[in-house]
Amino acid sequence: MELMMMTMREVKEYLKTNQTIIIPIGATEEHSDALPLGTDTITAEALAKRLGEVTDRVVGPTINVGNCHSITYGFAGTISISPTTLISYLKDYITSLHYHGFRNFFFVNGHGGNIAPLRCAFDELANTLTNSKFLVSSWWLMEELKELYDNAGHAGRGEVSMILYLNKSLVKSEFLTEEKRPMPKYYVTNDLARKYITVTGIINDTQEGSVELGEKLFNASIEAMAKLLRHLEES
Repeated sequence: MELMMMTMREVKEYLKTNQTIIIPIGATEEHSDALPLGTDTITAEALAKRLGEVTDRVVGPTINVGNCHSITYGFAGTISISPTTLISYLKDYITSLHYHGFRNFFFVNGHGGNIAPLRCAFDELANTLTNSKFLVSSWWLMEELKELYDNAGHAGRGEVSMILYLNKSLVKSEFLTEEKRPMPKYYVTNDLARKYITVTGIINDTQEGSVELGEKLFNASIEAMAKLLRHLEES
């Protein structure tokens, strides 16, 4: 069930028996010359919709522009919402849903830059909303995927595999490459990003992905997220 496709009556009927909503959040951000700018959003939305199907839960509208203010900001096509603006947006998004009766907010996140703003939004809402729970599931960080994902980097084999599985036509295979280099243990300003972090838009990884790995990552993500969703509702 997608909230955008439901009528008011259908939403009211749903809320009589369930107060959970799944919300996909991603980004519009460079992912090298081989992957689409919407990689994070495409992945998060596909996971959220499938999770909604297997759990019979409502899926909210996708948030498809996130916080990309550092590292990737200077690469062509990247769009960024500042952390403070994103926090405000998330608060309004959640508050609107809370007003109508939703209480369990399960975010399927496809972009690392969204994690801190999400946490800040939850912190700010903790004293203004009531009887609510929030959970963020970032697929690449889940313990259940640790062996499969193997610390793959930005625009690396994990994300290549996911997009190959979800929509192979979006992967420009002639541009698949790698960029592996030691990562600094400190933040840098964007004018130093290409010097210290990435020239190609790939962060410390190869792009040796496959449809088979993508299918395994996707299915393992759904299985793990379904367990987290049950935990959110039952605890």
